[in-house]
Amino acid sequence: MNTISKEKFYTTIGSSIVTKRKELGLTQTELANKTGMSRTSIVNIEKGKQYPPVHLLWIISCALDATPADFFPENNSGIYVIEENIPLKNVILKKAKKEDITEESISKIKSFVLGM
Repeated sequence: MNTISKEKFYTTIGSSIVTKRKELGLTQTELANKTGMSRTSIVNIEKGKQYPPVHLLWIISCALDATPADFFPENNSGIYVIEENIPLKNVILKKAKKEDITEESISKIKSFVLGM
């Protein structure tokens, strides 16, 4: 089973906040003022260094005329890390089968990854 990389998850959220903030033409200071947070907190959240609790994410999203879900990564966004005890080739083959890839393509994938 794959697990979520906490760092990548919050970096993605921070990046989404930056994008939305810039779309609205706000500075970090202006967003801080709208949320009652410090500019330092906004900087750290945007960089993925500070993990905002749900209530702060809600406050930020309201200030940016968005919802908290707007900042969440999509399922296939690369936030997953492969557990070390599962060989990469097994993960690739499992994913290929799950994505309903044709048997011919799976055979080609097997040929490629088994050579890894």
